[in-house]
Amino acid sequence: MSVVFTRVGTPLPGRLGDAANFMKQRAEALRSSYGLEIGLNARFGGPAGQMSMVSFHDNLAELEDLRRKIIADVGSGNMPTPDAGIFANTHDAIWLKL
Repeated sequence: MSVVFTRVGTPLPGRLGDAANFMKQRAEALRSSYGLEIGLNARFGGPAGQMSMVSFHDNLAELEDLRRKIIADVGSGNMPTPDAGIFANTHDAIWLKL
């Protein structure tokens, strides 16, 4: 069963450029570290400046293994993290393809 992972971030007012730069840096780090192809999207309508990163995985076990690696790399400083005050909120969603 295929899995789609999305992370949506809504930047604070005046921080759209910083948020976009961070999302691009994170996507490139995920590509270079794990071979992931990350789709970056900007919302048309809705919350101003909202962006999403999207990745596709073969199954939930693959995604869980990957998330554990990313968490370890964030903790050790090997993965870019956003500066405080860039995002008003972020949220993740995991979708199972039918």
